[in-house]
Amino acid sequence: MSEEVDTEDVMRILVATDNHLGYAEKNAVRGDDSFITFEEILEMAVQEDVDFILLGGDLFHDAVPSQNTLHNCMKLLRRYTFGDKPINIEMLSDQAVNFHNAVNETVNYEDPNLNIAIPVFSIHGNHDDPSGFGRLSSLDLLSTSGLVNYFGRWTDLTKVTINPVLLRKGQTQLALYGLSHIHDARLRRLFEDFKVNMEVPGTEEGEWFHLMVLHQNHADRGPKSNIPEEMLPDFLHLIIWGHEHDCHINPNFNATRNFYVSQPGSSVATSLAEGEALKKYVGLLEIHKTRFQMKPLPLQTVRPFVFDSVDLAQLTEELKLDEGDVTNKVIAMAKERVADMIVRAKEQLTGHPKQPILPLIRLRIIFSSEEQMFNAIRFGQSYNEQVANPADMIHFKKVIKRVKGEYSDADKEALRGALDSIQVDTSSEMNIENFIERYFQEIPAKRRLKVLTPKILSEICNRLVEKNDVNAAEGIIKHCKDSALEHLLETLPADDKVEESLEEFSRKLSLDDIINRLDNLGSKVKTNTSSVSLTNTLSKSKQSIDVDQNRSSSDSDAEPLVKRSTNKQTKASTSFFLDDSEGSDVESAPKTTKNTTTTRGRKTAAKAEKSSKAPTARGRGRGRGRGAAATASTRSTRQALDVSINSTRSSLLDSLANARAKRGGKAAQVIDISDSD
Repeated sequence: MSEEVDTEDVMRILVATDNHLGYAEKNAVRGDDSFITFEEILEMAVQEDVDFILLGGDLFHDAVPSQNTLHNCMKLLRRYTFGDKPINIEMLSDQAVNFHNAVNETVNYEDPNLNIAIPVFSIHGNHDDPSGFGRLSSLDLLSTSGLVNYFGRWTDLTKVTINPVLLRKGQTQLALYGLSHIHDARLRRLFEDFKVNMEVPGTEEGEWFHLMVLHQNHADRGPKSNIPEEMLPDFLHLIIWGHEHDCHINPNFNATRNFYVSQPGSSVATSLAEGEALKKYVGLLEIHKTRFQMKPLPLQTVRPFVFDSVDLAQLTEELKLDEGDVTNKVIAMAKERVADMIVRAKEQLTGHPKQPILPLIRLRIIFSSEEQMFNAIRFGQSYNEQVANPADMIHFKKVIKRVKGEYSDADKEALRGALDSIQVDTSSEMNIENFIERYFQEIPAKRRLKVLTPKILSEICNRLVEKNDVNAAEGIIKHCKDSALEHLLETLPADDKVEESLEEFSRKLSLDDIINRLDNLGSKVKTNTSSVSLTNTLSKSKQSIDVDQNRSSSDSDAEPLVKRSTNKQTKASTSFFLDDSEGSDVESAPKTTKNTTTTRGRKTAAKAEKSSKAPTARGRGRGRGRGAAATASTRSTRQALDVSINSTRSSLLDSLANARAKRGGKAAQVIDISDSD
């Protein structure tokens, strides 16, 4: 800030997102990475003498963190945020509304039984959202213990109202809006249906700086798979965007909505994607009235990570891959590349005593012929003492040339086609939901689902892979099967009309129907049943994609930028100031305290998912884990789906045949609805 600004009026906030505490905690090499960097972030907050810490979700990597993770988190928060330092920010809003699930429903630094030096405010993300019996989040535990002020939690998914946390320091007044993670498709519908309202403080006491923190997909990953910036209200000044792991800490100006967006990214690499290899920062946000600046603070304890990609098609002549022993030539090339990457990784060492030394290395090899492949695990064994991830530092990606409209009867080809047909930035990895949907678009029409929908199957895979919910397939498919059976028993179609009747049923079945039914059932049973709560159905995106890889993340001494009322794009730099001079603040807060609807676009109605037919999972492990004695926790994702879909097919049609027999009708012909041969 400029020298004429009184420091007593400047609100200083340390901003971080996606800490993913507990990631790979059982890994002997990488187990402490998330805790080491989180401690560094808390140390920065103490050194910078901030007024509070703002976290943008995914504090934990798992919705139900281990005791070790909870212990380390609570220990670090007590060590660095408790103390005798006076709190200079005043709470102005109704705390019972902001912290409705906290003890005494108050901010922690006003609790007479606690001695808080640095308050921590946090929303929840998709990895630490409420789940299980009681729909409690790990942040609820931290809130109850007084370590974190958990805000921005929604209580009704039919209509979301965001009440800001109102804070004041001297002459600076902050309206902090928090929106914890909601499934992107559902949140988009709420915006489009004008069902997201934001309470805006009145201007009787002066101007407000409007800051919002949310945890959603930022990059466009497909239809309704993200939240566009244009959906957010234009009275906001700055948005802290969580969930994406690519670090773009310098605020980027949105000329359409006339606000800035900062994406801090993750503090620990949870995938070996190219975006995770960007240098990682947290931000020191300073606010004075309606002006602000974001100072990037580089993290010194992050494990070095180098990502590289090589396309063998471009090296055919150089390596002479069209003759001789192709495999050994590719191995020699890979050894040379990896050696160079290890050298580059050493350049990322900062000298911090707690920074891990062994680097993460990911070499992606794009190939077109099987003879260009080699055993990646055996290759990595010779690097056990040189890299932190020897088993998966080589990743092969096959290039498949497909003619438009060409389909294969083989499941493997459909899987490859699903990946090949998706145009995604090369720095990102596909999430499970979009992959499943594209897979069922690739298979022939005659092999598509008759009872389930791609949306429902993608939700099952998401729970199995992302949330490790081993009961997901059994619980969801059981509801679909029961509903389909009820439909068949009511209609009792003729033998040649059974398939048509099932198609009619699937057209009426939507993911929201399943979610609502599971929610109603989950409220009546305990956590040891196969029911799943509504909040556990919120999908998670594990990988991060950012389509703009060219944004600058380096420090800059450029002059402060002024928030403009024009539609011209303003470039990002280290310092960003909003102009609070007379006549320049076009987007001032409304003078009333009425709800301000933040929706954009047309109001649309939710459409039922179209049916398609699923291929039976084939290959190694087919049939393993079937039967009543099988333990769900030992099933892989593919095996679990195989068991569930085949069980649905046989039991559904057998039940229909039995019902017909009891009613004196002719037994129905068994129709293969799961695409088995």
